[in-house]
Amino acid sequence: MTFTSTLRGSENEYWPGSPSDFDPVALPAVSGLRKTVDGGKGFHLAEKGGKEIMRRCRVMRCSSILGVLVLALMAETVQPSRGEEPKQFGTPKGDEGTRIFMATEHPHYSGQFHLKGQKATLVGGLQDPSPWDHLDHAGKHLKSLPGTIEIDVDERANTGRAVAELKDGTDQYRIVFDRFAAAAPYQDGGIATRLYEHGDSGNGDPLYPKTWLYLAGWGRADVFKNGQPLYKDYSAHFMVMERSRDPKTHEVRYPEKRTLPGGETDPAGMEIDLWVRSKEANAKNFPPYEVFLHLYWDEVTWR
Repeated sequence: MTFTSTLRGSENEYWPGSPSDFDPVALPAVSGLRKTVDGGKGFHLAEKGGKEIMRRCRVMRCSSILGVLVLALMAETVQPSRGEEPKQFGTPKGDEGTRIFMATEHPHYSGQFHLKGQKATLVGGLQDPSPWDHLDHAGKHLKSLPGTIEIDVDERANTGRAVAELKDGTDQYRIVFDRFAAAAPYQDGGIATRLYEHGDSGNGDPLYPKTWLYLAGWGRADVFKNGQPLYKDYSAHFMVMERSRDPKTHEVRYPEKRTLPGGETDPAGMEIDLWVRSKEANAKNFPPYEVFLHLYWDEVTWR
């Protein structure tokens, strides 16, 4: 369509497009316009001061186009496409969200763990006659002992050792746990980090509540009493885990009916547990082994 003015003495100015392309503020009403056909390619505007009106139209049109381009560029910068590298720190890539990553998904993961546990507690006794309960969920047979545990392992290589030293009366005990091997896939070769075990986790036995393991090891240990071998090549398991006992009652509140999916542990605290057991069974005991040593340390230091 073409628009031309019938005003006498006006100059004709051609502008590509259509009248709807113009801002009504920039293009004031012009009297005497008449419509003519121009193949839909443009229109003519003529009146007194017509060139000034067209100049204003060009300025407004360019300003609008520039504004749209700036907004589009800003939107592209603030909201990167899925799968692209983030444009700023802390922006998740694609659908990864804020899930808990495996240790090996971190680019600078060393696999080196160095921890120390203090304030040792013996669950049950070292020379208890059968039958006995060395898990003691009720917390009635706990004995504080002077002693520590030091864990120095390479989780990636499944090497290192955990060494516990404690004194019970006049006897000195030393437990050396330095052979690591997996009996199940979740044990990741013998030393693992960042996983759930026990309870209804589907990993390990259900004798203890489900707990998050910051670090754990499975394998074989030797126990020495006053420097002499007491137990040789016994099955062993250490756990750097969530606090399992109530700090006041010392009770393990397990098993109990739960309405929440988390285990019966307290993630506000941490402890190190060490289990050493014989291969010989004894159904009178709990757990049902001839020997089951259970110690824990509830002061944990990461070194």
